[in-house]
Amino acid sequence: MKKTTFLFFLLFLSGVICANISGVVFGRELGAMNEYFINRYMYANIQGSELFLFLFYERVPRFLLLVALSIGIYGTLVADGYLCYLGFTVGFLSVIAIMNYGIKGILLVAGFFLPHWLFYAPVLLIWQSGLYYYKRQAKDVTAGGQKKRHMKLAVSVLLAGLLLLLGLFAESYANPFILQKIVRIID
Repeated sequence: MKKTTFLFFLLFLSGVICANISGVVFGRELGAMNEYFINRYMYANIQGSELFLFLFYERVPRFLLLVALSIGIYGTLVADGYLCYLGFTVGFLSVIAIMNYGIKGILLVAGFFLPHWLFYAPVLLIWQSGLYYYKRQAKDVTAGGQKKRHMKLAVSVLLAGLLLLLGLFAESYANPFILQKIVRIID
C-alpha cells in the first residue's frame, strides 16, 4: 500500500507540473473546467435517473474490466497503473481549476469529487487490498488455501461493487446539487 500511495502522489505531482507547463490557455479549453460550461451547469436541470444510467454504463464496465485485467499475471501492475492515472488526473484538474478560478477553484474541485468519492476511494482500496492478498496467496496450492483465496477475492469484488453502486447513486443524485451550489458560490 505504501508503494501505491507513493505512486499516486508522485503522479499527482506530475499532473500538477504538467498542468503548470501547459499553461492557462490549454486549461481554459479543457471541457468541464471551461467557464462557459461551468456557467451553463448552474442552470442545468439534471435528471438523476438519467445520469445514473449514463454513469452505470460508464463506470461498471470499467470496474469489471479492471477486475478482469487485475487477476492476470500483470494484475498489480494494472492496479498500480490505474491509480497512477487517477493521481495524474486529479493533480492536473486541480491546477486547471485553480488557474481558471483562483482560490475558489479548490471549491470547484471539491464539488467534482464529493460525495461520490467517499465511496469510490474505498472501492479502490478494497479492490487493491483483495488483489494483493490474492497474489500473495498464489503459492498456497492446497485445496483449502485456493478456496479461501478465491472466496476472499470474490468478497472483495462484491463489496467493492456494492460501494461502487452507492457511489453511483451519490454521484447521480447528490453531486449535481452540491456542484450547482458551489458553481453559484464561485460565480
